Amino acid sequence: MIKVYHLTKGLHTIYRGDILLYFGLIVLSFLALLGLYYLIRGIFIALSHPRTERGIIVIEPVCRADSAEYELRRAAAKVMWLGRFAPDRIVVPDCNLDRETRRVCELVCRDYPFMEMCTGEEIMKRIENFTSKD
Repeated sequence: MIKVYHLTKGLHTIYRGDILLYFGLIVLSFLALLGLYYLIRGIFIALSHPRTERGIIVIEPVCRADSAEYELRRAAAKVMWLGRFAPDRIVVPDCNLDRETRRVCELVCRDYPFMEMCTGEEIMKRIENFTSKD
């Protein structure tokens, strides 16, 4: 029990449970304000940045199949975390890959709709089309 002097009520007693309740309300209010800030910020960013074609990422997998899977899934995770500011496509070039690595790349590309395998010529055509739009 804590005795405090309140300006309008005079001597007032605050119990320990009341202090914890007030502290919890202050923390809850802070978190609610923080959530409201991020909601308004997200809406503002969504309205002020129109969705446009954002480009492609070309990833060359390493020679081993287990490393290729790790690198492709890591790139896919980065693209998903970037959200609306991420590139549109991840392109995996099919240039001199062994059979096992090619199979692993195809399986990983099936898991993500924004990832695909292309030959070197197809990649060059995409890059030319992308640069000609600008």
